[in-house]
Amino acid sequence: MNSKALTGLLLIIGPILMTIVIFGGFPGSGGNEDWVTSDYVAEIAANIQLHTIGTLIETTGIIAMMTGWIFLAYSMHGSGKPGSLLAKMAIILPLICLPIAVVSSGLSMAVAWAIEDDLMTEAGMLYGVSEGVAGTIFNVIGISWILLGIAMILQKNLHLILAIVVIVVGASLFLMNLVGGFLWIIGFLGFLILSLATGILTVIDKNTD
Repeated sequence: MNSKALTGLLLIIGPILMTIVIFGGFPGSGGNEDWVTSDYVAEIAANIQLHTIGTLIETTGIIAMMTGWIFLAYSMHGSGKPGSLLAKMAIILPLICLPIAVVSSGLSMAVAWAIEDDLMTEAGMLYGVSEGVAGTIFNVIGISWILLGIAMILQKNLHLILAIVVIVVGASLFLMNLVGGFLWIIGFLGFLILSLATGILTVIDKNTD
């Protein structure tokens, strides 16, 4: 398998795994705007094993996606290439996010362990910290996508429209924790859909290095 095929495969698998967790009824991923931390913890407590499985699937998905974007940005980096410096920066930022994602997942696993020890208050604290840590991932990825989208335009990688949408979604990812509202829809769903679309285009587009 060459690097191009691997990049595309990672960008395809990642969103699929995350979608399974979001829409698969896994504890802690549902709820509504009226729910507080204790509601999510109670849902997790009702099925700890399913929560553990969902956490592992979600972690695999986010790592696959970020690794795919790192590989894509790396393919755009090279001496004399327009936007090469931006692509290099777009490599560094997801690398920062990988350990953050692992820490967030570890805290999510710790929620289950705290519940098993009947430490419900501590479980709520761990859940809140896990969600807070995970939120920073989208801010950093947003900056990375803006830089990568500009690099795509300069290098004419993939499709121009896709590059522009990457910039728009990147801006939404960066701002959604600050503004909220509809930006969550554009940012998060765009994050999944664009990763999948870019993965498919990376495999089939002959212009991708």
